[in-house]
Amino acid sequence: MNMIFLGTAAAEGCPCYYCRCDYCNEVRKRGGKDIRTRSSFRIDGKHQIDFSPDIFYQMQTLNLDVFELEHLLITHTHEDHFDLAEIIVKECAVDPQPQPLNIYLSQQALPWAERLMDSYSTHLSPEKKAELHSKYVLVPLDYFETYTVGDLVVTPVKSSHHAFGENELALNYMISIPSGHTMLYACDTGWYPEETWDYLSGKKLDLLIMECTFGGRQDRGLYIDGHLDIPNFLLMLERMESTGLIDEQTPVYATHINHKHHLLHDEMQTTLDQSRFNVIVAYDGLQIFEA
Repeated sequence: MNMIFLGTAAAEGCPCYYCRCDYCNEVRKRGGKDIRTRSSFRIDGKHQIDFSPDIFYQMQTLNLDVFELEHLLITHTHEDHFDLAEIIVKECAVDPQPQPLNIYLSQQALPWAERLMDSYSTHLSPEKKAELHSKYVLVPLDYFETYTVGDLVVTPVKSSHHAFGENELALNYMISIPSGHTMLYACDTGWYPEETWDYLSGKKLDLLIMECTFGGRQDRGLYIDGHLDIPNFLLMLERMESTGLIDEQTPVYATHINHKHHLLHDEMQTTLDQSRFNVIVAYDGLQIFEA
């Protein structure tokens, strides 16, 4: 099962298209791994985590499509992770894959997503509206419950990152893939609430993907809610190690990186190389090969 980072940026992309700060200007000069589209992650053709506004560019750049996509795990309702307008572009396809698209999201996100879906179907007849809803099936998930999602076994865990739904905290996904290996996709995240730490205690990961949104910032405080920076990213790793969730050899990928700090890709990798953990700074198109 081959996995790929479709995008590794935060909400504004990198460089931010409204911005001429030194960081964004340098990204424009360097290009390469420092150009980041909004975050999403593909687990073979049938499964994907999040669906960003940059999906068209990602598919063209990486020579992919989403024809086979049947199971879409949404972390939360912020538009850089859940772009419903782009999802229903499937309606424009001449010869789409006939299976419905199952869209998984939290119970707290469901009302928001339903209202959004309704807003895209107000012009339709009741019959056409029902047909649209049958093609894009919203599947609510509970925190800490385990589900079979296509070929995956998935348990959503609670983050501390608030989204648009009432009392909605982003889902991080503990995923077992057919090889038997287990990964955690932790984006968006922040310092976990204690009930999440309690749930993770005693479990073991083969792979961790976690946001490091604010990169090299040192001024945001510790144990912060919402988004991580390198100091909080490393605190998370230390807490995970103390519970047995990871060790120093566990592959850890940093993603969801914005432009509001001073470390470009190579500098961020050099900084994280100084830790005792096995951290790789992800970039758009980075593949993880899994048997």
